[in-house]
Amino acid sequence: MPTVLKLSRQRQLTLNRAIVAAMGNPRFLEARLNPDRSLTLIPADRLDLREEVPKVYREAGITKDVLIEALRIVQRREKARAAGAGRTEDG
Repeated sequence: MPTVLKLSRQRQLTLNRAIVAAMGNPRFLEARLNPDRSLTLIPADRLDLREEVPKVYREAGITKDVLIEALRIVQRREKARAAGAGRTEDG
């Protein structure tokens, strides 16, 4: 049952009811981009980010230490930006 779907301007995809029902009305879907640039959606029983996120980062070669340092850098930049926003041209 091929169906053409449209992306909104916000890049959101809406699945029609028939497709969702045929998939068993899942609450979560796992999306996989195939080598041929086709997209596969697989019903997921539940989404557990505590399990999925480390797995994805590990597969990309990103360690916990790298993530901690990245968070520190972002926090420093936000603090510096906030300090800069508090200044006036006269001061």
